[in-house]
Amino acid sequence: MAWNSPTLPSTTSPSPGKLSASNCCKRLPVALGRLKKEGTPMLDQLLRSASGEVRIKVTGASLERFLNLCMRHNIRPRALHRQDWDCLECTLSLADLRRLRPKMGRTGCRVHILRKSGLPFILRQLRRRAVFTLGFFALAWVLWLLQTHLWILELSTPPEISSAELSRALEAEGVKIGMRLSDFDDRAVQRNLMLKMDSISYVTFNRIGNHMIVQAYAKEDHDPPRDDGGITSVVARRPGQIVRVTPLSGWAVVKAGDIVDTGEKLIDALVPPSRDVEGLGPHLTWSDGEVIARTWYETTYVRPLTALTKRYTGKTTTQYALIWGKHRINLYLGSGIYGTGCDKIVDITRWTVRSGLTLPLGLVRQTYRWYEPVPQEQDAEQLRTEIEARAAERLAGTIDGELTSYTSSADTSGSGALEVHFRAEALEDIGEVVEDPQVLPPPEPVPSGAS
Repeated sequence: MAWNSPTLPSTTSPSPGKLSASNCCKRLPVALGRLKKEGTPMLDQLLRSASGEVRIKVTGASLERFLNLCMRHNIRPRALHRQDWDCLECTLSLADLRRLRPKMGRTGCRVHILRKSGLPFILRQLRRRAVFTLGFFALAWVLWLLQTHLWILELSTPPEISSAELSRALEAEGVKIGMRLSDFDDRAVQRNLMLKMDSISYVTFNRIGNHMIVQAYAKEDHDPPRDDGGITSVVARRPGQIVRVTPLSGWAVVKAGDIVDTGEKLIDALVPPSRDVEGLGPHLTWSDGEVIARTWYETTYVRPLTALTKRYTGKTTTQYALIWGKHRINLYLGSGIYGTGCDKIVDITRWTVRSGLTLPLGLVRQTYRWYEPVPQEQDAEQLRTEIEARAAERLAGTIDGELTSYTSSADTSGSGALEVHFRAEALEDIGEVVEDPQVLPPPEPVPSGAS
């Protein structure tokens, strides 16, 4: 786009042939220096972008008149760049351009618009594209909705805590799909959950954008606090051979090498009189300590040698469903439960705009793989090894000590089953603290005549 100024008389506008290029080149930098600024604050830059800017190219032999005109009418060209003695580029605000346009006939120069930028030009383009404009604002609203609300709630609970009960408790506290994230007070919700649910020891909330993971921890069973004023003894929890006795309180009545049976007293609450402390007679106290013994275990496991295995037929069935928040829309007819004879594989795909911004829409894919149960003979030695390893692992998790050795042997019964005889040896603490109802014996009578 160019603006042409009318031809001016020779008395006011010398022709290019008579204009001295050297004079123009000498006076033009002076005018440029008066108009240039060293810097512009960021706020001014934002305001100029909002009001609109135009990059123009001015050509002609009378560039001085153009610059003088700008100074007289308080028009501020910026980013001046002189390309030649009769050509320069500058940036004007949209308001200055409108004021300059009717006055360009006095300069003898031509103006070419090179580039337009700013909010007014963007709005003008959007006004011509109504559908695009509505789509833009709709997309902005959807992005705002995704970022400011909770759309994915995931619960992670141990077997001791009911996920359904935790979900109802969270919903009662306002933690649910579609909740505004700004209304979420994690400390208040955490405190109320621990008061309402006795099975919860602690709960944490990990939020990644609009995705929240609730991790609940179950309370551990602790032994009741010890009553130091009570009368207790330590008895054997199971048979074994004593290896070491370390009493913390009470009187040890067994020693290393003794064979004890279940319920036999190991540390007595009755402490005999002390020979080292004068006047300290027999007394009752609470008993506690560590009694390490060698114990033995023997168990028999019976397993069939013929087991049913799955032989897949190659038939598969795939079903799809959509998840929107807590709602599910099945894209298939009938039920998704097929019963026995097939394996069900569920895969949920969610779409993520960026890290921490996940769409509430998910695609569920259910794949059913059909199979036929086929009897298969198992190797006896391999089955014995598997049973032995599982038995050792199970026993190591139940004893209060360590498993020192174990072995097994196998026999085949007439019914086609494998009998595995498992034997193990362990070192463990067999002491168990129990209440002791005994009382102090009466004092022995003093013989008459004794001084």
